[in-house]
Amino acid sequence: MKRKAVLLYNPKAGHRAIITHLDYIAKKMQQFDYELSLYRSMAPGDIKSYIKENITVDNTQLILISGGDGTVNDCITGMLEKGLDIPLLILPLGTSNDFANSAGIPMGIKECLALVEEGELSYIDVGKTNEKYFINVCNMGLFSGVSHTVDLEMKKKFGRLAYYVKGFEEIQNYQAMDMTITTDKEILKGKYILVLVFNGKGAGGLLKLAQEAEITDGVFNMVCIKDIGFFDVPGLFLKVLQGEHLKDSKVDYITTDKVTIECHNQEQKHFVTDVDGEEGPSFPMKIEVISNKLRIFLPKKEEEA
Repeated sequence: MKRKAVLLYNPKAGHRAIITHLDYIAKKMQQFDYELSLYRSMAPGDIKSYIKENITVDNTQLILISGGDGTVNDCITGMLEKGLDIPLLILPLGTSNDFANSAGIPMGIKECLALVEEGELSYIDVGKTNEKYFINVCNMGLFSGVSHTVDLEMKKKFGRLAYYVKGFEEIQNYQAMDMTITTDKEILKGKYILVLVFNGKGAGGLLKLAQEAEITDGVFNMVCIKDIGFFDVPGLFLKVLQGEHLKDSKVDYITTDKVTIECHNQEQKHFVTDVDGEEGPSFPMKIEVISNKLRIFLPKKEEEA
């Protein structure tokens, strides 16, 4: 009896890149001896609903998810909410593919599909904040609402640059968050413009934000940027590009497996939270690592000499 695989895809992601690859994917799945079915997402949340209503460990032995970070989040949320332990292959064909980049998943479709036979099937950590899951990052504050407000036409025209343009608009009028950040080891109180809780290594295409982070180490790597002036932003951004920002006195760096984040500003609704490029929960946020929760195909690690 043939094994069964399902390809869940966002047809609008990454300039509709998946459309040109469908026949090749079907061909490779036949070669791998899988019977392939397709599900085309029509709106945000579709993939999560489809998984919860239709996929079981008995009728599906492999899930392929094609799209960007938001589409991947939709998929893993459906799997986790249903308690499915099914191997997952990520095809990073979105405008933003930060998790795939963090995990070393190749950007080419041929190389991705080859992972089914040549890669490693590894259990990885996921994050949970209140009732929402994330695989790469949970963030709040400056830039956190950018992916929610950039329209589709702008993404089609400018790609990732659209996010940076929108982000620059935010900087000019931004207010700091008055926060309390509580872990098992410490309590931080102060004003912050951006807090990022990483499972992966980066966000917004910046892979050096949390370059020590690993998706299998059971902890988050938190980067908390304190209140800085508008004219200080370019200098800090340059340090981020160089991977030197964690040495800056305006950055708090924390490793923890759980954290509670409170915002004390009266107008909390003005401060956006985000999980993997999708809208996050409201404050207070209780965030925890769930270790070894999801099985995904990754490139084999190079053996140390």
